[in-house]
Amino acid sequence: MKIFTYSEKETKILGKMIGSFVQKQGINVIALYGEMGTGKTVLTKGIASAFGIEEKDIASSSFVIVSHYPEANFYHIDLYRLDNVKEEEIDLWEYFEVGTCVIEWAQSINELPEDALKITIDLVDDTTRVFEMEI
Repeated sequence: MKIFTYSEKETKILGKMIGSFVQKQGINVIALYGEMGTGKTVLTKGIASAFGIEEKDIASSSFVIVSHYPEANFYHIDLYRLDNVKEEEIDLWEYFEVGTCVIEWAQSINELPEDALKITIDLVDDTTRVFEMEI
């Protein structure tokens, strides 16, 4: 399925809809793929809002790999600084099994759970994004 958004606000709304969907479906992992500036963090803010997490609390971090929001059992995983994450380097599966995880730069992971929601984001122009989703 492909969905277009035409502003940051629309991307956050889409994220909130995705957050509600994964909660209802029991999906624990949302893997985000896309180049720098495509809107991964903006979408993550929307997803997190469906879990009651304030937008200001979600940031694109270059230092923190895993941010945990215990009140919602929500994990924001940002793998920007890592390439080809191997299980022995960082055990992401421990997070996948206990809470909802949104992974930015998911292309760095070799393996995901079968029921992970995979979202590829492409930049069309300054304001337009296309989101391609698959489970």
